Amino acid sequence: MSSVLVVGGGLAGLSTAAFLAWHDVPVTLVERHTGALRHPRARAVNNRTMEVYRGIGLEPAIRAHRSHAADPGALLLRVDTLAGKEIWRREAVAPAGPGSASPCGWASIDQDELEEVLQGRAEELGADIRFGTTLRTLDVRDDGVTALVEDGTGQYEITARYLVAADGHRSGIRRRLGIEPDGPGVLGDTFTFLFVADLHEALNGRTISVVHIEQPRPGTVLLPHDGDRQWVFSAPFEPDVDGPPEEFTEEYCADLVRAAIGVPDLDVRVVPQMADGTTILTYQLGGRVAPRFSDGPAFLVGDAAHQVPPTGAFGASTGVQDTHNLAWKLAMVLRGEAGPSLLDTYDTERRPVAWFTLEQALLQLRDRTGRDVLGNGAKPAEYDSVVFGYRYGPGEALPPEELRGQVGTRAPHLTVTRDGTGLSTVDLYGPRFVLVTTDGDAARPLEKEYPLDVYELGTDLDAPDYLAAHELPDDGALLIRPDGFVAWRGTALSGELRAVLDTALHRR
Repeated sequence: MSSVLVVGGGLAGLSTAAFLAWHDVPVTLVERHTGALRHPRARAVNNRTMEVYRGIGLEPAIRAHRSHAADPGALLLRVDTLAGKEIWRREAVAPAGPGSASPCGWASIDQDELEEVLQGRAEELGADIRFGTTLRTLDVRDDGVTALVEDGTGQYEITARYLVAADGHRSGIRRRLGIEPDGPGVLGDTFTFLFVADLHEALNGRTISVVHIEQPRPGTVLLPHDGDRQWVFSAPFEPDVDGPPEEFTEEYCADLVRAAIGVPDLDVRVVPQMADGTTILTYQLGGRVAPRFSDGPAFLVGDAAHQVPPTGAFGASTGVQDTHNLAWKLAMVLRGEAGPSLLDTYDTERRPVAWFTLEQALLQLRDRTGRDVLGNGAKPAEYDSVVFGYRYGPGEALPPEELRGQVGTRAPHLTVTRDGTGLSTVDLYGPRFVLVTTDGDAARPLEKEYPLDVYELGTDLDAPDYLAAHELPDDGALLIRPDGFVAWRGTALSGELRAVLDTALHRR
């Protein structure tokens, strides 16, 4: 019996498996497709998401798989056809390196590459990843779940204490649980496929990151895939007019490419996106949030919990933050370190963040395209406030420079020295709560009673600016959760800390 069953092998599901395995939680992941999707989709990881991947040792591997979208001199273009009239161009600026807000810079990596890296790390940490395994039936009870699954060898059961649904915006598990999402709904339908062709003549010496093409229909997009002859084509469609894209023939797809490139006799070969031979995939642009993210032992993450349009590139990272928030809570409850009601905070914390993020993506959509879905005249928040500054509890999102260790916010990045080695405070947070205090002697006995690491300023950490950066008094202390969010701030009084930890861990 696995402690946790994850259904869905995309970015959210694989992140869930990796985070849980890093917390030493037995986890099994099932995915009906036989292999990862060969499509770049999201093409960069923001610096907050890089922080959480850094925490499980993934930063070097992610940076080793640089996307071709970040090739030197790569351009963002809008054209009539690739070989024809150029409407506008600008340089695709590479994501910035580390700054004052974070020890991590953005990482340019295609999502298909990222998913392979995640799968490898999850399996290295002990996760049981089963592609080509389809969920047939699901029995959800208060004390756990039983799933009937099927692979190439036949059907069998998997039992687990908890279930994580990472099965996408059409989530079958969400429907089985009777959870219907709220929000603006479907904003459009898109189909996509990979093709191989020699586009050097049409490119005319240009290196491209993304090309927006007017032909054969506005909204057509071309992306490089392998940096040479393999490309990604996507375009909007109307199901009632165009029919189901799954029935589009290879020649029809090739003609669409020829029209977009502007070369009528171009040699085009459509290639599979999936190991099972699937060539055409569809997805919906939408804006929806589930009214609850949990139901008994079942939890929704990623697109199963919220569907966010791609403007702003918030959606994928929001799903990763879901899994990061949930994983440490599941681990502590399963180990008996926390009370079961700690898991209720997953919904109360993450659902408001999902609504906030959806609103920001829709405001970005309005400002970039003129399509005003909300119609409320609101101004978007600062971009880094959306990435770093959302909070668990009341209050608006804050820009990184205003993060001072307020309760419910991400603890700010600060460079400190431990055992003669410089590191970020972000690197201190992981499997246990962290208490940074001016009085280690008063707090260290609590390490035996709670999942807690105590760092005394001036002894364990050389951090002269720590108190000032967090606006703490001379006898100040800060308690940070495993996900890097501040649970409490005050002074180093062991009696108060015991009560604070009992509350944070829902032991009472």
